[in-house]
Amino acid sequence: MEQALPRIDPEACVGCGLCARLCPSGAIVWDGRLARAIGPSCIGCGHCRAICPAGAVRLPEAENFADAFATFTPPGKVVAPGEFSPEDLVDLLRSRRSCRAFKEKDVPGPMLEDLVRAAVTAPSGTNSQAWTFTVLTSRAAVAGFGEAVAGFFRRLNRIAAMPLARRAYALIGRSELENYYREYYASVAAALAAWDRDRTDRLFHGACAAVIIGSRPGASCPAEDALLAAQNMLLTAHAMGLGSCLIGYAVEAMRHDRRVKDAAGLPPEESAHAVVALGWPDAAFLRQTARRRPVVRYKTA
Repeated sequence: MEQALPRIDPEACVGCGLCARLCPSGAIVWDGRLARAIGPSCIGCGHCRAICPAGAVRLPEAENFADAFATFTPPGKVVAPGEFSPEDLVDLLRSRRSCRAFKEKDVPGPMLEDLVRAAVTAPSGTNSQAWTFTVLTSRAAVAGFGEAVAGFFRRLNRIAAMPLARRAYALIGRSELENYYREYYASVAAALAAWDRDRTDRLFHGACAAVIIGSRPGASCPAEDALLAAQNMLLTAHAMGLGSCLIGYAVEAMRHDRRVKDAAGLPPEESAHAVVALGWPDAAFLRQTARRRPVVRYKTA
């Protein structure tokens, strides 16, 4: 996504050439003495301003949305590589767990907005920053969206329960319905029955807030961008004392049924890639848990 070119003050420029060397789109050149912006392409990443030792670079953006937070105040320090404790970081990463027990207590609006501000500090492909955040701010809003998701799975379960339908899909090389029936049908049916019986919420687990992270058209890798933003949100929520949980069933429902997107308030041109349930945890984890050893490959040449 092209942006307006940066402005370089020739009086302040010290001629180090760092801005030109780090510019990913070739929007800045260095003639050995001074740097200048030539365009026409600029992705607005801000590397030039961030690296300039003299403060000679200005970017044309109107605001920094991730600058001011309502519920806490970051020191504003630029943390260089190696300056933050990896021990503290890994403890934060290992301590965050998916929360499936929430208190009946609202999350204040300023906290939800701060979570969005933290989310957009994530990287995005070609700096597109094409995220959208649809924030459900009450238990009623979450439950209403949950009902729309449940409607999709009711319809899907009716189809999946038909052997002829599963066979017909398989005959045209579509194994998804058979796989769904084998892996998910029974658990989804039980969850729907519990919801219909006494409103036991096995989808959002009683969360009093949720955020749907989507994208506008034009991003180069929108799903990856959204999931990176979601991870920022999950970690910040944990640091703020909130519980969180990614809700993949809701994403799948929106992906396959326009009615669910409509219920969430997403316009037709947007895509949904992540749904994060948020709230005050009603349980406290006392120890970290293990992770399975992954497949790891190393190449030296």
